[in-house]
Amino acid sequence: MRYRIAVILAMLMVAAACTSTPVDTTPPPTTAPPSSTTTTAPQPIEPVPVPDAASALTDGVTVTDDTIYVGVLADLTGPFSGTVVDVVDAQLAFWSRLNDEGGIGGRTVEVLIANTGYDLATHVEKYGALKDQVAMFVHSTGSQQTLAVLPNLIEDNLLALPVTWYSGWSDPALGANLLETGSNYCMEAMNTISYLDEQHRESTGSAPTLALITFPDDFGRDSAAGARYAAEQLGIEIVYDGEGTVIPGQDLQPIAAAAAASGADYTWVATDPISMVEIVGTALQLGYTGQWGVAMVSFSDRLLSTALGDYMAGNMLMSTLILPLGAEADAMDEVISVLTDAYPDRYPSTGLIEGYLEYVVARTVLERASELGDLTPAGVVAAAAQIGSLSYGGLAPSNIYSGDASSTVTRATAIYRPDKALFDAQGGLEATLGAGAISPLSPIRGFTASQLAADYDFQGPCFVFPTG
Repeated sequence: MRYRIAVILAMLMVAAACTSTPVDTTPPPTTAPPSSTTTTAPQPIEPVPVPDAASALTDGVTVTDDTIYVGVLADLTGPFSGTVVDVVDAQLAFWSRLNDEGGIGGRTVEVLIANTGYDLATHVEKYGALKDQVAMFVHSTGSQQTLAVLPNLIEDNLLALPVTWYSGWSDPALGANLLETGSNYCMEAMNTISYLDEQHRESTGSAPTLALITFPDDFGRDSAAGARYAAEQLGIEIVYDGEGTVIPGQDLQPIAAAAAASGADYTWVATDPISMVEIVGTALQLGYTGQWGVAMVSFSDRLLSTALGDYMAGNMLMSTLILPLGAEADAMDEVISVLTDAYPDRYPSTGLIEGYLEYVVARTVLERASELGDLTPAGVVAAAAQIGSLSYGGLAPSNIYSGDASSTVTRATAIYRPDKALFDAQGGLEATLGAGAISPLSPIRGFTASQLAADYDFQGPCFVFPTG
């Protein structure tokens, strides 16, 4: 069957537009969705006692007598916006529920949102506009974007939560003023390719061949580093090396053609979802017969609405650093309850889970700062240094925030397969939380560290851009 890529891309863009709730992208405070129930927000850890609101030190701007202001630097219109809008909206839902229950130390939490469009210069600009207004940044989309403002975070003594799974965040030397969630791009590539290698050898008795296709940024290069390490250790031949070749907006046909011509048994992709689906469709047109492995952020289950839906369900595995919405986990029922109350008509995106994880980290830090009596930005950074580890009710592997790089890096990731039958049964893009819909993904393997990942001597980022 031949697929028309332009039609697929148009369908994907329409799908994203139809399932995204508009988010205020200007600096003034946004109001989280109202809630009308008394369901208790999920508790990943036991809440800590907090002093009276008036007793904590504040600067009177980022935190006042009744409000804590936090910032978001989010890609709401760029290549990852289809997921990031869900991430941000989920945070708003959980902050709204917490505010209904009394907030933190008697203060409500207000979120100031800036749209960066995944543009590096815009990210830096928006950081500058918000930095004196917020106690911390509870979301920062993009590896290079977050790295660009990291020196400013250190100089300004501000904390940020990167919405990027760059392996560098686990390095204490690089991850200053940052707290990550889950594992990283490097480990997910190691784990997924190790799994594909096991399956291929079991079924054929021989080693598979591999093609690599990635972005040229920290995401793509970090993922490629993990994939390349796995290939070297497992004796897998890389028959097409497209590391760093995918530039959004440029012609991807030569890349897809090279992957197809390579005859690789598997192709590992670390790009945005729109580029990924164009490459997959074009390679298929050109006769590619192999299978696909994709990084978590490269896939959107809304893609199942396109003409490639059935093909991807049968020929693609996706790594995931967090559980899909609806997967079995201790915290899942409470998470779904809060999200359904806030957004009954929302499509069940896995991005909603990431929003919850960010909320857990930010709430824990802010509660600790309030307990210590210092809610200034510097006090928030100091409180973060006392958070030794965090767990998320089974929704993601625990994070360890104290120790050397090797002991703090999270190595486990999971593997899922797109489930077209479930997607269709729930109504496709019309599926909603209010109707009980969940993410249309089927588990292949739960959170596991492959032997390669478990034994990997992690001393710093898997990939670092050369300087000078």
